[in-house]
Amino acid sequence: MIKIFRRIRKTLISENKMGKYLKYAIGEIVLVVIGILIALSINTWNENNKSEKEANFQLSKLRDNLISDKAQLMAAISSDSLYIDNLVYCVNVLANEIEAPKEKFIDNLQYLSSIMSFDPIRGTFDGLISSGKIELISNQNLLDALFSYYNSNVYTAWDSALKDYSRNVIMPYILGFDHISNATDKNDGTDFTHFDVSKFSVPSKTIDDYKNSLFVINGLRKKIELFEGQKIAYQQILKDLDVLINSLGDELK
Repeated sequence: MIKIFRRIRKTLISENKMGKYLKYAIGEIVLVVIGILIALSINTWNENNKSEKEANFQLSKLRDNLISDKAQLMAAISSDSLYIDNLVYCVNVLANEIEAPKEKFIDNLQYLSSIMSFDPIRGTFDGLISSGKIELISNQNLLDALFSYYNSNVYTAWDSALKDYSRNVIMPYILGFDHISNATDKNDGTDFTHFDVSKFSVPSKTIDDYKNSLFVINGLRKKIELFEGQKIAYQQILKDLDVLINSLGDELK
């Protein structure tokens, strides 16, 4: 009987040791799992932090590009206003509302062949698309606004119409209608083309010749219309641009 008790006691001791071993092993496994989870968490945090820094860098570049676009647009709007004012002056001369010498009339008429266009800086935006980093911009409304801005055809239609009309209609007629004004240095009046119009057998047109040219009159009116349309389109884009710049600023905050 004593032997039986001793065997039972020994068995219990062995089972107790085994239980301790199992607890120790389970504890080790739990520690390893916790370590792995902590490592994964740190790695995820590092990746997210890296992505956030990259997103902020790209957003900052986009904002700088748009600020430069705004400056270009404001200059273009100012130029459109100048062109319109000068061409309206010419129309008033031809309509006998203003008396002016031909030299002053021609100085203003030169804007009949002028063109204006807006060329936004697309490098950062196109780079984000081509590299697949466009997904860094998580704000869907902001992303939609950027796509709308860079793919806008509101102003491009006016730019194209103005360029085509000036190059294909206005310039061919003007070159065959009268002597074009000589290029001169605004500082000392030096004539860089060295053409003396008086030596040619084809005389220069008079103010009355311009007044009697329906093409010149209609050409002026059409160019004013195109510049006005372009200016309005630029002003609308400028408003959208201000909203977009502010949105990027908010996103960076």
